[in-house]
Amino acid sequence: MRCRVVVCVVLVWAVCVGWVFPVCAWLPDDVEAEWTIGAKSMAPMKNTEYVEDSMISNEVRVEGALFWACEGFSVYATPELRINDAVSSDSPGGEIRYSDSGTTLRRNLTLSSRGAELSFRELYVEKETDTSRWRVGNQVFAWGTADFINPTSYFNPEDLRELFLKEEDALLQGVPAVSMLRFIGDYSVEAVLMPVGVARLNAWEGDYFYIEPDNFSLPVKHTENEEPDVRIENAGVGMKAARSMGSCDLSVSAYHGPDREPLMAPDRVTIAPGEPVTVVARSFHGDVTSVGADVSADLGQCVVQVEGAWSFDKQGYVTQGTSDPSAIVFPYEIVDSDFWSVSAGLNWFLPVVDWFPAHEGESVMTVEAHRSGYTRSGLGDPFYDETLAFRYQDSFFGSHVPVSLFWVMDGEAEGQMTWAKVGYDFQNGLLVEGSLVFYDGSAPDLNEVGSPFWYLRDRDLFMVTVDYQF
Repeated sequence: MRCRVVVCVVLVWAVCVGWVFPVCAWLPDDVEAEWTIGAKSMAPMKNTEYVEDSMISNEVRVEGALFWACEGFSVYATPELRINDAVSSDSPGGEIRYSDSGTTLRRNLTLSSRGAELSFRELYVEKETDTSRWRVGNQVFAWGTADFINPTSYFNPEDLRELFLKEEDALLQGVPAVSMLRFIGDYSVEAVLMPVGVARLNAWEGDYFYIEPDNFSLPVKHTENEEPDVRIENAGVGMKAARSMGSCDLSVSAYHGPDREPLMAPDRVTIAPGEPVTVVARSFHGDVTSVGADVSADLGQCVVQVEGAWSFDKQGYVTQGTSDPSAIVFPYEIVDSDFWSVSAGLNWFLPVVDWFPAHEGESVMTVEAHRSGYTRSGLGDPFYDETLAFRYQDSFFGSHVPVSLFWVMDGEAEGQMTWAKVGYDFQNGLLVEGSLVFYDGSAPDLNEVGSPFWYLRDRDLFMVTVDYQF
């Protein structure tokens, strides 16, 4: 089985290579193009009920960055094609699917089927003048200074179908928007209009990263995240003003529109023939009004970052006692509440060369703490409530061997994930990496929501990636 999988991956990778090079030759000379061809394989460290085969997923992707400019305006696009072995499977069994409902076209022009997906995280037309810049189309807005959880990143919802294991620049989805950036003296002001919202992507039921709580008296499942209704009042509008002062970067921002973090609230019970009574949690994006600020300070070998936001009407559900399931009233009541969210951290560029003169790589240690919560008591916890994250990155042997260690703890629910990675960079565009990912935590009480990492405790995995950039 493993040999057949490897052969399939190699063949698909070769087909992608054969497709990209003719496209490069077809593009006009004035189009700048960069391409990445990648392959990724995931395998469980032990056989569990969550995977029917010896492999979780084998994926091949082709990613481009295309730029074309003429006098007065330009076009930028990042087409990305992904294909994995779910394309030949007809039943969920611990794999990773791009869609669970046939072929779908999302609002950000992402075309998905079970085992193939074509997307454009960025696809916009840009017009520049001496003092301003206009963009229309799919965009990613890098607001905020935090490395892991950005309270002021209002617009772009996450893609969590692989939880946090996707490529770092692919964790945020592009959104259709019109944006204007204007420079006024020492300040820059950016205004954004997002006509329609885009839903966060989670793993589908039955997939390897689907989180199914197993400590409740009744089985619990959740619906697919509902996209915000297309109405004028559901449009997203935001503005950010920023400036630099010496070694500090400061910005303030405001936003009204769809909350990029969906609310998952118990909604109903279902009874199917031959199945136990099941609680279904509805997952949807409500509207929210927020203000925020962030600051980063370069202190030489250390960069310190603080970011926070206050929401005036974030939706939450009112909790109920769960000791007697027959007394629970569905759907749970949804109310508005003030909500706060703060992230603080630092990037420390370690002077390893001072300690070990033969060391040639750049050593960076990142630490970040995050807290958030409702001001109204009696509401369910948000998805990101209390986390502590640590990452160490370095390289050895003339920067040929990159290594990294990422650890994150869900402090409130006492779950944790550890991701260790080592690779070999051929320094000709080819990079090969191997990773080990571990999930662990403390068991939650009966009928209490636990950490996502605890629910994934039996799904440790091994991952290999190959990327070629040209």
